[in-house]
Amino acid sequence: MKRILLPLLLLLALAPAARAADDTVSIPLSDVSDSAKFYKLDVDGVTVKYFVIKAPDGTVRSALDACDVCFPEKKGYKQSGDVMVCVNCGQKFHVSRVGMVKGGCNPHPLPNKVEGDKVVIQKSDLAQGVKYFK
Repeated sequence: MKRILLPLLLLLALAPAARAADDTVSIPLSDVSDSAKFYKLDVDGVTVKYFVIKAPDGTVRSALDACDVCFPEKKGYKQSGDVMVCVNCGQKFHVSRVGMVKGGCNPHPLPNKVEGDKVVIQKSDLAQGVKYFK
């Protein structure tokens, strides 16, 4: 029973998709904090999951909720204090590394731009992550 409930609860805990335009998604900058916020976007029938977090230096970091190694397990990350933890293998990554370090079990980087009061992510960048969620 626990094996079914935990993934279901994690799925239900995902924030709704950020506001989507034709070629971008935007997240209010006021929603970004030192607590990771998880989002999802449907790309051609595949749900691509990603998260956004504010690093200690104040920069906005974003990444897919998947890595190059453990993605087949489809477990993603959880936050524990100032680190993101791979739910599959337990590797820990300081939030200051999110979006900066690629490869291995690091959360796969997802470029973003802060434009005024919004964090903007290109849908094309999210679409490149489809392979991690099929």
